Amino acid sequence: MLGPLQGLGDSPSRAPLLAALRRAYLLGLAALAVPGLLIGLPVGLLSRPQPGPMLLGLPVLLGLSVAALMCAALALTLAHRRARPAVRGTPEGRDRVLGAAIQAASSPAVPLLMAFAMLSTPLTLLALLTLTLLALAAGWVSLSLWASRAGVPDTHPNAATTQHGAVTQGVAAAPGTIQSSKS
Repeated sequence: MLGPLQGLGDSPSRAPLLAALRRAYLLGLAALAVPGLLIGLPVGLLSRPQPGPMLLGLPVLLGLSVAALMCAALALTLAHRRARPAVRGTPEGRDRVLGAAIQAASSPAVPLLMAFAMLSTPLTLLALLTLTLLALAAGWVSLSLWASRAGVPDTHPNAATTQHGAVTQGVAAAPGTIQSSKS
């Protein structure tokens, strides 16, 4: 379960780093959602909406949706700030983006936790679950951006790198020599 997180090394390439970021993101979301489910589910099921005009429910729906959207946007913005100074191919860059992935998990968790408490009002539940999915997608897209920012670029499978760092097609050059490419 924690394999992608433990086997990264000091300067991971983009693909293993992205897998680790996705795992950390989902684990962070689960760490927030499971207790919220255990607490919010009974509260949401036991609370009964008060009968009244539909107009009274609309301000509550809008207020909760705006609050969830603001909290989710703030959480994702703070995660982006954390990942921004990541230096490519360094342990510090790797740690920054892993921390940002865990921090970004709170973005979809906020509307999800609010949705658990609103199980008795279907329209509000639907609106908050929609915001949860949007925040989840925004965080998921951010992970690939952070992996490309902090991970060492992947090389083409047919490319080989010489001692001097030049990438050549086909077979690698002998150590200490530089291959020239003819066009």
